Amino acid sequence: MADLINIGISGLKTHQVGLSVTGNNVANINTPGYSRQEAIFVDKPGELTAAGYVGQGASVDAIRRITSDFVLAQQRFDTSIYNEREAILDQASVIDNLLASEATGLTPSLSRFFESLQGAAEDPTSVPQRQLLLTQAEGLVSRFQTLAARLEGVVANINQNLEADVSSINALAQGLAETNAAIALASSSTGEGQKPNQLLDERDELLRELSEYVQLSVVENPNNGTVNVYLGKGDPLVLGNSASQLQTIRNPADGRLLDLAIVKDGLQQNITDNVTGGSVGGLLAFRDGELTTSINAIGRIAMTLADSMNDQHAVGMDLENNLGGLFFADINDPAVAAERVLANSLNTPPYDQSVSIFIQDTSQLTTDNYELRFEGPTDADFIVVNQSTDETVYKSTLSNVFPSRVSIDGFQLSFNGGTFKEGDRFTLYPTQAGAINFEQVIDRVDEIALASPIRSRSSLGNIGNAQITLGEMLDVNNPLTNQPLSEFAVPGELSPPLLIRFVTDNYYEVLDNSNPASPEPLSPPINNQFYAQGLSNMLFTSDPGETLVSATGPDTLTLPAAGAGPFVNGYGAQTLQVQSRDTNTGIVTSQTVNIAANSSARQIAQDLTAVEGIKANAYTQVRLTNFVDDGDPNPLGLIINGETITVTPPATYTPVEIARAINDNPNLDVIAVSDGTQIDLRSVTGEDIVIEVTGLGDSVDVSRIDPYAAGSPVVATQTVNSAQGIAVAGAVDMSMAQGISFTSNTATVFDLAPPALSAYRGFTFEIQGESVKGDEFTIEYNTDGVSDNRNALAMAGLEFEGLVEGSVSYGESYAQVVEKVGTVTNRARLESESAKALLDQTSGLRDSIAAVNLDEEAGKLVQFQAAYNASAQVVSVARDLFDTLLGAFR
Repeated sequence: MADLINIGISGLKTHQVGLSVTGNNVANINTPGYSRQEAIFVDKPGELTAAGYVGQGASVDAIRRITSDFVLAQQRFDTSIYNEREAILDQASVIDNLLASEATGLTPSLSRFFESLQGAAEDPTSVPQRQLLLTQAEGLVSRFQTLAARLEGVVANINQNLEADVSSINALAQGLAETNAAIALASSSTGEGQKPNQLLDERDELLRELSEYVQLSVVENPNNGTVNVYLGKGDPLVLGNSASQLQTIRNPADGRLLDLAIVKDGLQQNITDNVTGGSVGGLLAFRDGELTTSINAIGRIAMTLADSMNDQHAVGMDLENNLGGLFFADINDPAVAAERVLANSLNTPPYDQSVSIFIQDTSQLTTDNYELRFEGPTDADFIVVNQSTDETVYKSTLSNVFPSRVSIDGFQLSFNGGTFKEGDRFTLYPTQAGAINFEQVIDRVDEIALASPIRSRSSLGNIGNAQITLGEMLDVNNPLTNQPLSEFAVPGELSPPLLIRFVTDNYYEVLDNSNPASPEPLSPPINNQFYAQGLSNMLFTSDPGETLVSATGPDTLTLPAAGAGPFVNGYGAQTLQVQSRDTNTGIVTSQTVNIAANSSARQIAQDLTAVEGIKANAYTQVRLTNFVDDGDPNPLGLIINGETITVTPPATYTPVEIARAINDNPNLDVIAVSDGTQIDLRSVTGEDIVIEVTGLGDSVDVSRIDPYAAGSPVVATQTVNSAQGIAVAGAVDMSMAQGISFTSNTATVFDLAPPALSAYRGFTFEIQGESVKGDEFTIEYNTDGVSDNRNALAMAGLEFEGLVEGSVSYGESYAQVVEKVGTVTNRARLESESAKALLDQTSGLRDSIAAVNLDEEAGKLVQFQAAYNASAQVVSVARDLFDTLLGAFR
């Protein structure tokens, strides 16, 4: 009977446990992270009898927690991904609404500014239109600065969120460490491998909550159920019952940003780059990605707008006849340039380094930040790394001469001085503060330079129909040196005013017209320029690096002795070494030009023009004076370039008639001009001019004249007597493109190292049409040209020019920023929805495995209740049997 009672009691106990477990499941149906449990029943070992083994009832082997480690790990991963995408979506939505809104976006202010500029161009004398332009410029400045401040506010908000998230992570990590301790204690106390299910649920829920903030790597101890938790690339957050603390620290490269650090043995270790996933990973990814790009992109637009407007405004003229100057703040103000470089806070002393960034070409600027690293092996070795791509964009060794400058992606990195050491780092922000520093400088309507400072006039006496343009201003400072051009050195004047005079139908010269009664050659000269009839001919170069060199060697200052011939010009042989430096690569190539003895100026010019980047022209000028005729019946005998000069009676052999005879000779490519006492000859081709005297007793003085000096003074004279002749060589002028120079082995036609003078004047003109010898055009300062709107139109035209990135306008560039942010926002929304769906699916899978099902638990309650009642009946039957047995002995 005892066995039957024990069997019944075991049934009562086991099913009582089953009822308790099931009831506990029902009670915790809404408990977060709760995993349903089940009692594991086993039968007790049977007792051997003669009939065989007889069962001894049942017992509870374990209270099992229904869960799946794989599903829980997947749930943590999906939770991390979802919260990362959600964090990105939240932040992207903020700047998407900011940039795209009519109330806060840049597009309306930009449009209003250029509309007001167009209005000023339509009526440049209108003070109200000028005032409206100033007002709209102020509105544009305000909009840029407001955008910059709001974007910086997003940075500050991310910092606050990071601090809050780090606080939550620390609390959860500490809670997990305490739970680990409780699990270890409970596991060691229960023995027989029994696990504290409630603590394990608490552990898993803490892990899930942690995964909302950051992606985790979890390693479980199979012996006791405790877990070790690692962040990112293996940084331990929780090891057993010990939790590390996270802290927010100032980014060493940029103090306005917060980084994450883990505290180990009292020391902070920056782990920002190792953290991914969760809301923290999303905040960091958005901050270092799209937010930084947007701030830099807005800054780049502001800098490009300020720079291009300033450049164009500077070449205009205001109502007071002054040049324009700055409209917006100078993007290369030294103080601003210095602020674009931040020294890393981890650099070692001394902290005396001075580095600046000056913008060279806004069209080449990117939206990236860079890092300057001194990585050795010496203190002078450095690299510049693009932080977006992690690519090295420049590598060099710093010289000991300051300032030292290198050019990268549209900006110039200037090392101004200091002690640079291996290990030093500096963050370079070419465009980050562009919008913050966007300010208006001009504040008076009279200072707005809507006119062009140059104008042209055609002489009323011109015979041809050639027309000259009004001129295009390029610069008032040389772009290569940033020094003022001499043409605009005197306020309110063009120094000097210019005269374009056609010496033949097809050749012209440009003279200094400071004294209109006596124009003089320029220095450097612009003589003997070819004019293509009917085509557009550009006057002056647009290349700031172009230089002019003239042949002024000792041989150009002498004449050979007159003689019987053969006639040679006396130019000595010379070897020129031409160096050409590639402006992009810096590579220098060399080429030799050999000038043979007695070469004509034309031949020398042809040889030089054959060199790429050089354009040479030649011309010959000779003066004839002191005409002596011995008075015999035969007139003065004169031969020029093999052509006998004949004066047809009744005209006499006067200088005027001789000049007319020269000009009337179709076989002579020589122009003659006489003032009645002398004759000036010019060959526009640069061929030698050979003068021979044939009349017995006749003579003439032949002089070389200086084509570069005022009044064309004589530099050498030879008397040519009867039966003698002389060859006079010409002059050579050449223009050399930027990067070209030359030296000589000796001084004959050219000096050893002739000075190369800038050909750049900061403006260009064009002449088109049919010109005639004697036609003249003047170029002068546009004094009192208040109705001129050329510079206003040029500034208004900047609105649609491809100035940003060298291909897109300001508005298009801003639209690209808005579009990109909108794309990021939409992608983040889609990814968030997708991640949410995956998380819901994983959570549903977890719930299908581990969550409490009321229907199932209700069925178990009925089942366990029935079994419990049946076990009680077994006990009751055993008691009745026992009582019957006792009654048999009474």
